[in-house]
Amino acid sequence: MLPAITRSSASRGLHLRAGARLRNNHTMLAHAAFANLLMHSDDELSAALGSDIVERKTIHEWPLSWVQRVVLDDGRMLIYKSQRPPSVEAQFYERVASTLLPCHRLLGTLGDCDIMTIDWIDAPLLSSVARRDTDLVEHGRRVIAEIGAIRGKINGDGDRDGGGGGEWGRDGGRERDAGRDSDRDREKQRPQPLPRDLDVGSIDAWSANAQIALEKLRALVLNRRFTSIDLDAVDRVTTWSTTASVFEAVTAGPRLTHGDLKGDQVFVTADGYRVIDWQRPIIAPPETDLVALLVEQRMQPHRFIDATIVRIFWFLRLCWAIRAQFDLFPDFNGPLFEGWSSKAITHILA
Repeated sequence: MLPAITRSSASRGLHLRAGARLRNNHTMLAHAAFANLLMHSDDELSAALGSDIVERKTIHEWPLSWVQRVVLDDGRMLIYKSQRPPSVEAQFYERVASTLLPCHRLLGTLGDCDIMTIDWIDAPLLSSVARRDTDLVEHGRRVIAEIGAIRGKINGDGDRDGGGGGEWGRDGGRERDAGRDSDRDREKQRPQPLPRDLDVGSIDAWSANAQIALEKLRALVLNRRFTSIDLDAVDRVTTWSTTASVFEAVTAGPRLTHGDLKGDQVFVTADGYRVIDWQRPIIAPPETDLVALLVEQRMQPHRFIDATIVRIFWFLRLCWAIRAQFDLFPDFNGPLFEGWSSKAITHILA
């Protein structure tokens, strides 16, 4: 949902300009503008990937993530990502088994940055395949159905905590141990929980998150941080968020959603879709992802999707804008997050 904050260096190999930093006996690269974003040096990255680096170029950057395209001497092309909280993308890739996810490799952490690579996908984007709104909706419904079907990986078998050589002594001991083994087996067959940034899939969860967000919005208005939004608008959004139609919509089959789905994050390959950028998955009405696809392509969602779902999408975008201004970037004085908030409120109250 957040656009890249680009710099003139984005079209060059930024690693040549980034400052080197020594931490935990590793030489790391710190971003020239966002010093908390860290990456491996060329030598360390080459060692981790098993091939020399031919080219390394920044293709996206903003305060929470730094993304490069890396070309290796063995012919491979990869996306190399460094991400800071609140992104859960690395944890998502670690715990999820789905054909929607491209091939990837987790490279641990540097500071508070999760580091990973994703194989370059040589396939058309959904934004170029689906030029008409009806085509986008058709593809979009297939994609969100696959997203909603995502489950966590099954825990590995691992080694049993075994009895290691003594007698249990009584039949009852054997029965209790057999029961514990059965419990362990059931635990090992249980899917891992799906990482998510937000859960609004119940009335309690929706109400708690809405209350927190709107209290922060009220503070931003009262403190004159958001001067284009008045308290009456905050009150009207608050009233809307507690209506029966909203409660009914958020509890009618909530599932995992991407949370920020765009046509340029969905690749249409010969053997199915691939979806990238899983920083903020949300438990929510699944069609909020379809709204996102249409809105980002400047297409009207109301022809295809219930008006309450459309408003819920805009409320989730409002929550993210409030969080960005209030929690993540409290010292940021530009109009960006206020503009997002104002636009979202306009759509919610329309």
